[in-house]
Amino acid sequence: MSFCTFIAAGCELPEKEHPEYETFFEIDTKKGTIYDGDRDDDFALLNFEEVNDYTDLQFGVVLEWNYCTIGRAQQIIEYIKAALGDCEVVQLWTVWLMDYYEYDERPRYKTREITLAELSAEDIQEISEADVWSDDKVRPTYYCLSVRR
Repeated sequence: MSFCTFIAAGCELPEKEHPEYETFFEIDTKKGTIYDGDRDDDFALLNFEEVNDYTDLQFGVVLEWNYCTIGRAQQIIEYIKAALGDCEVVQLWTVWLMDYYEYDERPRYKTREITLAELSAEDIQEISEADVWSDDKVRPTYYCLSVRR
């Protein structure tokens, strides 16, 4: 099992494949850092069939990237803005992929709702870096940022 960041909406969401160039990737175990070149377009948005396990919205794409940068977050904001042209709300989630039967209790939910005008790169970064096991290590916390037109 692992954490997953995805975008959900009531309208279809287009996929975005990883760019064709070779990604530079460096891990410094002494510093505990990862570096992939920080290219703004170095991420993918791929169909997320399990979206209905987490939200009532019917369409979803999983965000695949090594980490958030301001440039990548700005592109996600533009993606959300385009989706809000076709639907009323878009949600950005970070969850732990799991089967509920593995745990005695349901996950906690931390939700926040904002308008598109309020959405910032820092909001995207905060959700993408949320620690789903930060509270008590017994059950996960799911984070949802709802963005309205």
